[in-house]
Amino acid sequence: MSTPIVLRPGDTFWGIDRQHHLWIALTPLAPDGSIFVANFTSHYPSVKASCDERCTVVNPGEHPYPRRPSCIYYRGSHAETQREILQGIERPFRRGEPLSPQLLRRVQRGALDSPRAPDDVKDAVRAALGQGAP
Repeated sequence: MSTPIVLRPGDTFWGIDRQHHLWIALTPLAPDGSIFVANFTSHYPSVKASCDERCTVVNPGEHPYPRRPSCIYYRGSHAETQREILQGIERPFRRGEPLSPQLLRRVQRGALDSPRAPDDVKDAVRAALGQGAP
């Protein structure tokens, strides 16, 4: 009998978009089965509207995934059900290397600082960090 997969904050995975981004679980699994996620994207501050002086940049060596400077696309962060993630919405689900605890905290704090992160994402991250309401 196999152990059921439970996504935890800092877990990474592929399978929920056509662009084959690596996604990050930002929060613990909620009682309703949802979890808040964000993805890595290439960091091109002069080209992409997703990058600005406040974006969270992850450089090669900080995590096995990025081969060039990448940032977290907070504008596209959202709630997803674990069931849908594991089924693979656009591609088969596949795990990546989890974030280190330090990198996870930086990514979560970046969500709180980002003007592009949706309010429900910020609320869920605050709760995950034990900060409660703003």
